Amino acid sequence: MTSTTDGQDTDVVVVGAGLSGLTAAYRLAQQGRSVLVLEAGDRVGGRTFDLQVADGVFTEGGGQWIGERHTRMFALLAELGLSTFPTHTAGRTVYLRHGRRRTFRGTVPPVSPLAMADFVQARLRLDRMARTVPADAPWTARRAPAWDGMTLGRWLDVNCRVDESRHLFTLSFTMIFCEDPHQVSLLKALHQIRTSGGLEFMVNTEHGAQETRVVGGTQKVSLALAERLGERVVLDAPVHGIRQDGEGVLVSSARARVRCRRVIVAMSPADADRITFSPGLPARRSALQRVWHNGAESKVFAVYDKPFWREHGLNGSALTDLPVAHLVVDNSPPDGRLGVLLTFVGTVGAGNGLAWSDAVLDQPEARREAVLADLVALFGPEAGRPVRMLEKSWVGEPWIAGCTGTRAPGVMTRYTDAVTAPVGRIHWAGTEAAPEFDSYLEGAVRSAERAVGEVNARLRAATAPAADSTAP
Repeated sequence: MTSTTDGQDTDVVVVGAGLSGLTAAYRLAQQGRSVLVLEAGDRVGGRTFDLQVADGVFTEGGGQWIGERHTRMFALLAELGLSTFPTHTAGRTVYLRHGRRRTFRGTVPPVSPLAMADFVQARLRLDRMARTVPADAPWTARRAPAWDGMTLGRWLDVNCRVDESRHLFTLSFTMIFCEDPHQVSLLKALHQIRTSGGLEFMVNTEHGAQETRVVGGTQKVSLALAERLGERVVLDAPVHGIRQDGEGVLVSSARARVRCRRVIVAMSPADADRITFSPGLPARRSALQRVWHNGAESKVFAVYDKPFWREHGLNGSALTDLPVAHLVVDNSPPDGRLGVLLTFVGTVGAGNGLAWSDAVLDQPEARREAVLADLVALFGPEAGRPVRMLEKSWVGEPWIAGCTGTRAPGVMTRYTDAVTAPVGRIHWAGTEAAPEFDSYLEGAVRSAERAVGEVNARLRAATAPAADSTAP
């Protein structure tokens, strides 16, 4: 990675050194294009960020899972020579509700028959509705205006008649969207189900989207890409201006001014709104960036000298209605030399209670004690004696406005394809701009490949010889 660049010409500038931006740059470089990546922060990886829990042991502070349908991500890992391992599932899962603690095997918690019937009917209805949403143009669905005018949470309130089944859906969708379902458009949720393998794949671990992890953490993918790109990656270079003219594009940042033929902005729409575009963006794209918001979530890790729960026949996973630890998973390294329990907690604004209370929101020690109290209720006294605790919140990142991007009611039908439609010589990447698997690591890779395809097509068209005007 290089220090400062000024005045140089290149085929393509990529703005953002997350997984999507680096994948795009790597593919362009492989195809013989000159490329430069400008990253605002002091690291690569974007919303993948690995935390060191011990010497040589890392856990994922951001996006972390891959499922068997995530084919482009697996292909990239193989190309980079990176290894994977299965998420730990051997043993029994803890299910705690209304103070009653039970354990179970497999994917179906021991809910009442009435709750299970209610859950199944709602899941089937969601899958059936999702099949009617066009994958490439969800805003054209017959019921798009009604579905985009309603939140997913409201739909669950109306259509889940049993509180227990509604609670399970809330847990599942809060994990998927990093957001209270009452903040997410129903149309967005249906489109996600349609283009991300179906609801069962999205929520499951075995044969699902949470099945596999990367050895050493998912940020290792971006680090490997950056290593191959070398001095074509410039850190601490926030882009503040992108100006298009008849000759190309001038990209201006804190450490570089670069002339190029095309630009790929590999950022969420909310983050892209920090950039001044000249001429200004079309009204739909500009407005989209202003209304966009990403989910707010913390990942809290309790680290132990061993995964003691496995000795008791437990797999480290839990579904609960406890004050803080609603969803817990085993995030230990593949060799099990340390034990890591991961708890997902909404940071702010979760109307369903899946968040820090106001009493502990700004008090790190109080947050620690709140998490440990819940873990003890789930896994016994040993859970109260971690050797270390870590927390990663995406709310306070200087250059990243939250974790995965969601869409509030009205956004999909009002702004339609503005998230992906090129603007002159500017193309958009990032997982939110993915044709499939939006918000997943797979989506980041697929959006990069889509943007690269667009750029190459335009560059080839620009250099193609003019047609012979004398030809018949």
